[in-house]
Amino acid sequence: MQWEATSFGRPVLAIIIVASLAFFPVFLIPSGPSMWLAGMIFGYGLGFVIIMVGTTVGMVLPYLIGLLFCDRIHQWLKRWPQKAAMIRLAGEGSWFHQFKVVAIFRVSPFPYTIFNYAIVVTSMRFWPYLWGSIAGMVPEAFIYIYSGRLIRTFADVQYGNHHLTPVEIIYNIISFIIAIITSVAFTIFAKRTLNELKMADSNGLEAPVTELEKLPLERPKHLGFSSPFA
Repeated sequence: MQWEATSFGRPVLAIIIVASLAFFPVFLIPSGPSMWLAGMIFGYGLGFVIIMVGTTVGMVLPYLIGLLFCDRIHQWLKRWPQKAAMIRLAGEGSWFHQFKVVAIFRVSPFPYTIFNYAIVVTSMRFWPYLWGSIAGMVPEAFIYIYSGRLIRTFADVQYGNHHLTPVEIIYNIISFIIAIITSVAFTIFAKRTLNELKMADSNGLEAPVTELEKLPLERPKHLGFSSPFA
């Protein structure tokens, strides 16, 4: 990391990390390592800003690209009807419902790189998708920053650049346990909430309909970008 900071400079490294967070999701590449680097190099303040800027662009680009291939994505989703059923839930209901479900998806174990593209075949509006995605990314960003800082601490200790005091060891152990518990709690809560939404949706159906039949093939005209709260 010292070599990278010396060779490229922090501004260049920030641009590289933002670019990776923005473009990796377009190619279905996980961007977790880039978020770790942001935490290792820039810490909580600037690292958080870098992660949120990069991931926001990385969530918008697949959405916009997906709009061009709605029919093809719809056909592709036929291979995974269970995932299609979950994705459809996000596009239902009011602005706040869509915002809430998207935020839950972001903290759930559902593959977000697939979600970014697949959501375009639902009735999801752009603005609840954007703000829900940002809200859902906040906890994940802090967890990645924390784990990145922890990895850097261990690396410094291994190479003799830092010696942990007993207080630091206890602090790292406790904070690590808290981070694990928090991650598991978010995941359990998200999965439980999505399952409850799916059960409520299933109970409200009057006739059995396949999940792919319920996904709209064309985006309604009201799904534009005119107002963030429309």
